[in-house]
Amino acid sequence: MGALRLVFATAVIFSHAPGLGYGRDYPGVHFSRGQTSLGPMAVCGFFVLSGLLITRSAQRLSVGRFMWHRLVRIMPAFWLCLAATAFVVAPILAHHERMSLTHLFDHPRGPWHYIQANWSLGINEWGISDLLGHNIHPGALDGSLWSLGIEMLCYLTVAGLAAVGVLRRARWVVLVLLGAAYLHLFLLALDYPHLKAPFYAPYQTGWVLPFLGYMSAENVIPLMFIFGLGAAAQLYRDRIPLNAPLALCALVAMAVTMRYGAFVLVGVPAFAYLVIWFALNTPRPLTRIGARADFSYGIYIYGYLAQQCLVAFHWNRWGITTFNAVTVALTVCAAVVSWYLVEKPALRMKNLSYDDLGRFRARLVRRRTAATATTTATATATATATTVTVTVPAAVPVPSPAPAAVVEHEVAAGS
Repeated sequence: MGALRLVFATAVIFSHAPGLGYGRDYPGVHFSRGQTSLGPMAVCGFFVLSGLLITRSAQRLSVGRFMWHRLVRIMPAFWLCLAATAFVVAPILAHHERMSLTHLFDHPRGPWHYIQANWSLGINEWGISDLLGHNIHPGALDGSLWSLGIEMLCYLTVAGLAAVGVLRRARWVVLVLLGAAYLHLFLLALDYPHLKAPFYAPYQTGWVLPFLGYMSAENVIPLMFIFGLGAAAQLYRDRIPLNAPLALCALVAMAVTMRYGAFVLVGVPAFAYLVIWFALNTPRPLTRIGARADFSYGIYIYGYLAQQCLVAFHWNRWGITTFNAVTVALTVCAAVVSWYLVEKPALRMKNLSYDDLGRFRARLVRRRTAATATTTATATATATATTVTVTVPAAVPVPSPAPAAVVEHEVAAGS
C-alpha cells in the first residue's frame, strides 16, 4: 500500500499546482462539472486506506496501545513541520519580503503564536506575521494540514467503537453509521440538478472540539464516510467479493458518475472499492515501495508549503512542469529528513510498555545520582586544589646600630 500512498500524496501536489501557482481551476473540475477534482480524490484515497488499516490495527490492539500507535505516527512529524515552518521557513520568507526578524517575532500572529494555535492538530492559524501577502492564495503557509484533525477524529471514533466492543461483537453498528452518513449526503445531493453535488458541499454547520478545534460538517461528514467505507471493508472482508470484474465495473461507475452526476452517491463508493481492490492486489514489485521508508506522510504535509514558497520566489514563472518538478524535489527532500529525523525514531517507541518506562525512569535516576556524585567529587577536588597554605617566615635578626665613629666617617666621605 506504500505505492498507493505515494501516488495519492504526489497527486495532491499536482492538484494544488494550477491553483496556487497560476490561479487556475484544479484538475478534474471541468470534467466532473464541479463535483470533484484530483485533490479531493487523492485525499479520499488516503482516507479509504486509513479506514482499512486503522480498523485492522484496532481489532488486534488494546485501545490504549492503539491510540499510542496513532499518536507516535502522526504527532512527531506534525510538530516538526510546525517548527520548521515557524522557525526556518518564516524567517527566510521574511528576509525575502524585507521584513525584520524583530517585526516577524513581535507580530501578534508571529511564529510562536502559530505554534501555540496549531500544536494539537486543530489548525486555528494559517499564516505567520502576514507573510505571503502577495501570493495568488495569500496568507496560508501550509493548507494541507487541515485534514489531519479529521484523520485524528476518525482514529478517536474507531477507538471509541473498539472500547465498547462494536468492532468485535456488533460490527453492524458501523453499517448503521455509514447509512446515516450516506442519507445525509443523499439529502444534500437532492439540492443539485442531476445530483451533481460537490464532494465538499457547502453546509453551514460545524463543531468546536477539544484540541481539534473547529470542524466543518461539509468536510467531516464526507471524509468520515469514506473512512467508514474502508473500515467496513475490513470488518466485512469475509463477505465482500474483491475481483477484477467488479473493479472494472467500479471504474466505469466512477467515470460515468463523475461526468454525468451522482458522483458522491455512486462514484465515491465505487472509487473506494477500486482503491481497496488495488491495495489488496498490488503487484509484488510494488509492495516493496514504502516497506522500509514511508515518505508519503512527509510529502503530503510539506507539498503545499513548498509550493507557496516557490510562488513567493516566483519560480512559477518557469511553467507548470518546472514548478511541479521543483516542488516534488523539495518536498521529497523534506519528507526524507522528516522520516529519518523524527518519524522512524518515533515508530521505534510504538511497543513501549510501562515496564520500559519504569526502566527508563530508573536509568534516569541512576544517571542523575551518578552525575550528582561526580559533581560533588569534582567540587571537593577543586576546593582542595585551591586551598591556600599560609607559612609564617622565621624571625629575621635586626642588625645592631653602627658605631658612631663609622657613621661620622661615612658622612664625611659623602660630603
